[in-house]
Amino acid sequence: MKEKKFDILMIFQLIFAVLGMLVGIYSKVTENYNLLPLMLILLSVTLLIMGIREYKRTKSLLWGIFILCTSLYILISAVEGIMIN
Repeated sequence: MKEKKFDILMIFQLIFAVLGMLVGIYSKVTENYNLLPLMLILLSVTLLIMGIREYKRTKSLLWGIFILCTSLYILISAVEGIMIN
């Protein structure tokens, strides 16, 4: 059975996903939603890394570009949320 290797992108993806989850849990528990743009930025970075990993894995641009475009849309929404507040 082939053993799965952890690459540096997977480690960064896990770190940003856990940080985003912690910020989301903190916001929900304290009902302080001022940190939602930060959570969206962390989600965007997680999706960006996921898109890069998917492109490297399959060498197909279809899902890689779809995930990257989703990541950029979330990042733009988060920056807009920061600028409005």
